[in-house]
Formats: sequence, C-alpha cells, structure tokens
Amino acid sequence: MPGSEFQLIQSYFSDPEQVSRSDLILGIGDDCAIVAPRKQSNLAFSIDTLISGVHFPHNTSADAIAYKALAVNLSDLAAMGAEPAWFTLSLTLPEVMPGNKARDEWLEEFSTALFALASEHNIQLIGGDTTCGPLSITIQISGYVNKDGGMKRAGAKPGDRIVVTGPLGAAAIGLDIALGQNKEHTGCLSEADKQLALRALNYPQAKIKEGISLQGIAHSALDLSDGLISDLRHILIASDVGAEIFLEQLPLSGVLACVDKKTAWEKALTGGDDYELCFTLAEEDWPKVRQQYPEFIAIGMITAEKDLRLLEADGQEFKMQKRGFDHFG
Repeated sequence: MPGSEFQLIQSYFSDPEQVSRSDLILGIGDDCAIVAPRKQSNLAFSIDTLISGVHFPHNTSADAIAYKALAVNLSDLAAMGAEPAWFTLSLTLPEVMPGNKARDEWLEEFSTALFALASEHNIQLIGGDTTCGPLSITIQISGYVNKDGGMKRAGAKPGDRIVVTGPLGAAAIGLDIALGQNKEHTGCLSEADKQLALRALNYPQAKIKEGISLQGIAHSALDLSDGLISDLRHILIASDVGAEIFLEQLPLSGVLACVDKKTAWEKALTGGDDYELCFTLAEEDWPKVRQQYPEFIAIGMITAEKDLRLLEADGQEFKMQKRGFDHFG
C-alpha cells in the first residue's frame, strides 16, 4: 500500500494515459489547478458527495462507486446542456476497506473505472484531496455551456410537454435487491432482470449528448436523481407553474414487468437514481425532438394551475405518501 498521500496520488490518480486536455495549464501536483477556458463559452460547475451507507450500500464494489460518483456529476452537466471539461476528486478512505479488501486493490479498481468513464466523456481529473475517515467521495465537475447560460429549471410554460429521456424505476428495484428489502417486489424477477436492475443502480448513463442537443429547444430541464415527483417539483416551483402527469404514459423499465402496476408507478415516480433527463418544451417542438430521439417519452403537460396531479387512465388522481429521496429525510 502507498505509504503517504503523495504516493497514493502518484500511484492511482496521476495516470499519464488519462485524458489530456489542451485547455489545462496546470493540473495534479500543485496547490491549485489552472485552466484556460474558451472565450466564447461560459462555465458550468456542480458538486456531489456520495457517502457509504447513504448514497450506496456498504458492499458496493469500488468500480461501481467510482463510476457512479463521476456519472451523477456528468448528469448534472447534461441537465444544463453543458460539455464536460474537468473535475476534481476528494476521497475519504477508511482504515478497513469494504469487503476487507486491501486498500491498494480497492484503489486500483476505483481509479481504473474512474478514468475509463472520464475518457469516454473527454473530461480530465485536475486535482483533489485524500484523507482518512468513513468512506466518501466528492467530485466537483465543470464544463462549457453556451453564452446564453444553458438550460435551467425555470422557464417551463403552461401548455409545454413534459418529456423524459428514458425508462424509469430500474434503479429503485436495484436498490431493493442490493439491500435485500421489499422482496415482495423483487421475488418475481429473473436473475437476468436482477442484474439489469443492479446495473441501472450502479452504472447510470449521463445523457450528455442529449442535453447538448436540447439547448435552445427545452424551456426547462433537470436530471432525475431523487425521483420524478421530487425533481419535477423543482421545475414547477422555479417556473411558478403546475403539471399533470399521465401515469399510463410513464416509460416503465422492463424489469418492472412482473410488478403490479401501482407499485411500478411508485418506483418510477419516487425511486430515484434514474439519471434520465426531464425537460419541458413547446407542443410544436415535440414532433421534431421525438423524430430525432424516438426513445424519449412525453409523460404530461405543464399547467397554469400550480399543482402536481398524477392521473390514471380514467382521470382519477393517484395518491401516494412517498415523494422521493430527501437528503435530510
């Protein structure tokens, strides 16, 4: 095992084969990183912390932790229509690693997965910090966004379509499987579907390309991290509008096929960790977007009435107690 913080960084986070961007002047090894951003663009920043036992089960593999830690930050950039550029990493490591793995073995798996995803999105690690304590990972990410400021949560208008970029609910089932809970929901799944659900939980796909293409079209947007209902409310509050969601139009993940309909709806609406984009756009713009991305699904409409209604096929309102993940709940 590396004997010091400096040796740890040199061994696992100074990979000469990682992404090397021309807009980085000074990276890992100094007190600060220095970048030279494009003059014609603005910069978007985001930061997320993942804590063992809170944001991922204690027995989650090192490569899954690394992948998700970067992916959730990439998803924030996607929601703004931003192009990834750089990130920093703060890593807190316990004395005993999950699964009693040797720390060097855990770090090798972690850093390999981290750099693989970074390479996929041409984003470079430019600095960070390591310390000892309960396992947590904090990534601050930055990227380029158009001078007009990119997509925001505010801007939804009455009459807008509400659209999501892909299926919902698989990650929520994956969490049930990982924690060994709600077996009445997971017992009907095949082993293949269980693996798909776990993959959805541990390896979310940031919709970078889709987010960039929606600039100038979407009136508002965000990514679905805490559950559709919880996250959509952010758009409604910021835009001072309401919404109607048509439950029969929800794009339910295929792993929910054996689950009863109302449970499947609740997983899709409140489960979280989907990291699909949810956006609104004018009715007249929807056909063109749907032609470009046939996997996108319109699930509702923005209303002037400031309420969020979940409607079944017969027009009856669907009531739920759970509203989504709360970081302080």
